[in-house]
Amino acid sequence: MGFHNPSVPWSEMERMLSDTRRPTGKPAGVDGGDSPAWSRKRGPYVPPSIERPGDTVPYAELHAHSSYSFLDGASSPEELAEEAERLGLHALAVTDHDGFYGIVRFAEAAESLQLKTVFGAELSLELPQPQRGEPDPAGSHLLVLARGEEGYHRLAGAITHAQLQGAEKGRPVYDLEELAAAAGGEWAVLTGCRKGAVRRALSGAGGAGRAGGEASGIEAAARELDRLVALFGRDAVHVELIDQGAPLDSRTNDVLAALAAERGLPVLASNNVHYAAPKKQLLAAAIAAVRANRSLDELDGWLPAHAGAHLRSGAEMQARFARYPGAVARTVTLADELAFPLRRAKPALPKQEVPEGHTPMSWLRHLVWAAVPRKYPDLTPDNRARIEKELGVIELKDFPGYFLIVYGIVQEARRRGILCQGRGSAANSAVCFLLDITAVDSIAYDLPFERFLSSLRDEEPDIDVDFDSDRREEIIQWVYAKYGRERAAQVANVIQYRPKNAVRDMAKALGHSPGQQDAWSKQVEGWGAKVASEPDHDIPEQVIEFATELLKAPRHLGIHSGGMVLTDRPVGEVVPIEHARMENRTVIQWDKDDAAWMGLVKFDLLGLGMLAALQHSFDLVREATGEVWELSTIPKEEKGVYDMLCRADSIGVFQVESRAQMGLLPRLQPRRFYDLVVQIALIRPGPIQGGAVHPFVRRKLGQEKVTYAHPKLKPALERTLGIPVFQEQLMQMAMAVGECSGEDADLLRRAMGSKRGVERIESLREKLYAGMATNGLVGADADAIYEKIQAFANFGFAESHSLSFALLVYASSWIKLHYPGAFLAGLLRAQPMGFYSAATLVADARRHGVEVRRPDLRYSGVDAGLEPVSGAPVDPDAPVAPAAPVAPEQAIRPEQDATQQKRPVFGESPVLGKPTGMDACANRLQAPVGNFNLRAPDESAAHRRDGAFSVRLGLAGVKGIGSAVAKKIVAERERGGNFVDMRDLVRRTGVTAAQLEALSTAGAFEGFDMSRREGIWLAGSAAQDRIEFLPNSMISVQPPLFTDPTSYELLVADLWATGISTEDHPMTHYRSGLDARGVLTSRELRTHESGRRVEVAGLVTHRQRPATASGITFINLEDEHGLVNVICSVGVWNRYRRVVRDSPALIARGILERSVEGVTNLLADRFVDLQVSVEHRSRDFR
Repeated sequence: MGFHNPSVPWSEMERMLSDTRRPTGKPAGVDGGDSPAWSRKRGPYVPPSIERPGDTVPYAELHAHSSYSFLDGASSPEELAEEAERLGLHALAVTDHDGFYGIVRFAEAAESLQLKTVFGAELSLELPQPQRGEPDPAGSHLLVLARGEEGYHRLAGAITHAQLQGAEKGRPVYDLEELAAAAGGEWAVLTGCRKGAVRRALSGAGGAGRAGGEASGIEAAARELDRLVALFGRDAVHVELIDQGAPLDSRTNDVLAALAAERGLPVLASNNVHYAAPKKQLLAAAIAAVRANRSLDELDGWLPAHAGAHLRSGAEMQARFARYPGAVARTVTLADELAFPLRRAKPALPKQEVPEGHTPMSWLRHLVWAAVPRKYPDLTPDNRARIEKELGVIELKDFPGYFLIVYGIVQEARRRGILCQGRGSAANSAVCFLLDITAVDSIAYDLPFERFLSSLRDEEPDIDVDFDSDRREEIIQWVYAKYGRERAAQVANVIQYRPKNAVRDMAKALGHSPGQQDAWSKQVEGWGAKVASEPDHDIPEQVIEFATELLKAPRHLGIHSGGMVLTDRPVGEVVPIEHARMENRTVIQWDKDDAAWMGLVKFDLLGLGMLAALQHSFDLVREATGEVWELSTIPKEEKGVYDMLCRADSIGVFQVESRAQMGLLPRLQPRRFYDLVVQIALIRPGPIQGGAVHPFVRRKLGQEKVTYAHPKLKPALERTLGIPVFQEQLMQMAMAVGECSGEDADLLRRAMGSKRGVERIESLREKLYAGMATNGLVGADADAIYEKIQAFANFGFAESHSLSFALLVYASSWIKLHYPGAFLAGLLRAQPMGFYSAATLVADARRHGVEVRRPDLRYSGVDAGLEPVSGAPVDPDAPVAPAAPVAPEQAIRPEQDATQQKRPVFGESPVLGKPTGMDACANRLQAPVGNFNLRAPDESAAHRRDGAFSVRLGLAGVKGIGSAVAKKIVAERERGGNFVDMRDLVRRTGVTAAQLEALSTAGAFEGFDMSRREGIWLAGSAAQDRIEFLPNSMISVQPPLFTDPTSYELLVADLWATGISTEDHPMTHYRSGLDARGVLTSRELRTHESGRRVEVAGLVTHRQRPATASGITFINLEDEHGLVNVICSVGVWNRYRRVVRDSPALIARGILERSVEGVTNLLADRFVDLQVSVEHRSRDFR
């Protein structure tokens, strides 16, 4: 679960956890939450039922802007294609501004229609700067249509060159002569709209001057037309006539037609389309107002006086252009010359360099078999057959280059010492395991290869690789350097309108004040495909109407989190490339779904914050204690780790820190590695809908006998006690008792990751039932198995994902148990990441005995680090620690053989102190785990190995300082020694008065015998004593004698300066009044009588909004002792909505619920705003 929780009603989830009853039906719109196994792919285009008219006048619209002209078109490419089909058009050209942003969606829609596709672009010439915010953008336009594939590649390349030449996003730089050379006779050039050079010259806007009159305008237009002919050739230039009903349209068309006749140029009719149908005109005007950053009233003078920029039928165009014979018919002739199916432009992967005498396939085989002695020293004939089978499929599909590319990327990361591991379906491949792409041994876990790659699949498999998020950029830049910027680029992320920003933008367009825009946007509760708000909202209907129409429209182009495409020919000739906002990043104009539809292979190089946090933790432990740990050397199957998880002590731990996971941990009671694999997968809609959660828990705890519906299911379900939990198991069940082939199983895999999964699984229904009947499974037994398979269409987690993630769950748990200080510092260094704020992480660490210290200019580094606790023993004979090692691959096998693990090694730099805690914690052989005893004392403190160290907050975390200034301060301190005073800091680093005040507020000057208030007082004068002035030439005023700040004032200062309180918690300052009211603490809730009405209070750390399908909202409150989970029904939410939604701290009243395992919830019936004056913001789920 996470920031995108699926819409599974909590009542259903809770019934499954408590086994009140089995679920019925399926929730609406579930989406798999934050899981990487859930496919967020755009579903395939499903055409509406359109009856194409039979008797039509042939016509092709060759000038149309979609919504992918970004706020200059009001209809999606699909809507344009559908309307064109409805009108019976012969062909349609999508000509968005300076790119091919929407053509894939257009081509996909047209494939199922009787509509030919033409591709082009309207190029923006002479742009002085990006034109967002301009009512009438500067420059002129050139409308270009590509002639078949060759023209398409040439146009894409020309746009790429211009976009990169512009050196900033939104400002392509074209040169007409360069465009003419790039065309090579493969483009059709139209004179275009009013922004085209010919029409601009005719109207006098192109520089001809209005004083010269009509004759002068005609002469200027003639010169521009002659220039186009001279550059592009007579056969390429077409004079475009437009009649939208404007007063001067007929006169302009007459002049243009005469100019064309004089030169023997063809004329074409078009309507310069900006929306599909007339009803979209008001939305188009509102969008134009958003683009111009004005209201509709302010933009009124620039808006057209008609609603004519829509698609028209051939008959209507024929009537409008009757005076220009052939103008309509010629569009059809030209369209037939230009049109082609877009998929034909698909590129291949770049050729891989392999040693002489090898082909890519033979080299891949060599690498795989060379790794076998290391990975499978006792290879069996069955294992050898599995590897050969995988290699055979790879060779059959001609995919060796793909695997070699990923192998090269992973090897480079390991060479650089960057933590990485493959996730996802790659864990189903023994080849990927042998190539060190994944850490999961698919043979040992009997994972089906078809989950990864099937002989019936044409596209390359999906391999996602997670990298240390702090160092992922190194790998991305390495890929750019190795393959070249012309053959490598990142995938775009099309940022679409969501309800809140749609309401805000439409309110602005309609002229409402900024305060009103903000107020109305806050009333929007939904985050999906509709504007959802409370019944008593006061948002005007027109705002809601426009905002609803705008939803899902593209707002701007972003950058994908890690997807890169590599091609054999320049990427920019397949899809235009442009600058991203990030430095040294270039991005294609398609998102991942467009790229996939076109057959571009995407390599996901993802940044995982937990890998960064673990690497930071390993480094800090090595520097502090001399112990060197890697993912592969951490002791496995340690009782203390599992005891900690059974107590749901998992704040900060990867994947199991969410509310729902923490609620399941005490019930599942994980006691071995594979229990973590199951734990990760259980809290997902698929297992919940399939009734898997509580039956598995009962069987896990020995409260229910393990049974199987059929003996053939035992091999597939034995490891999960007869309960299907993973996608792969559903595939194996279909193959075992449903007599499905591996290819049928692959269809199931696709269905379980698709938004149309239920329909796809239904297509296999008859085959599944027939197969089950042959195995004696009929009636209710067959229905039960089919229902489980169908439930997983609503999202089931893949075992391969869980195995990959379980390693990090165990590793982060182990670090949290043994090195809570280093773990906290690692998490703080890797922020922002995870479920909880830095303040919550610090509060949790303090509850575990970790001393956290404020920033100090004498000791603090750039980021949080460890320093010896005052009086802690330093080991003079301690070994020395080496530099950070290159982490080897970590094999995840069921046996988790501890005898193969290494002890920590030591090296060359003096360590600060020796480890604390029990020596047995570092042993490679651990005692048997045994069962969990809830009543046994918590012995976590005895496991702590960094007890001699505290955590010192870094300077970069101080408000207004940031990483760059902090690095400058630390580097100068290391170069020139400690700073003497505030003025010395200013002269050596150049910090500003505001930064000095922030450092003073954070207490960073207290080591100079300077209180916070004194530091703030002196900051202004000290900031003037800069290096350019003589030393001590500035006058300073002795600060007055300030009173000592109260503990509450120190708390407020800490939270303002760093967002973290190192010694206090806001709730302690309200506790006396809360105690008088009878409000319980989170600690008291653990022992208070269940079923009673009680009150609790705390800072709001999370609100899950929008609510679940049944209207439940979950709220997490934090006090000085821990967290409380509050369940808020829809009725209570509506009654106290403004208080619950906006208050940073709450008093909640309700019924206390506690399970036998100790899981505590509060079913709220009342909320009160706990007015606190500290700065606090919750991390609400959105």
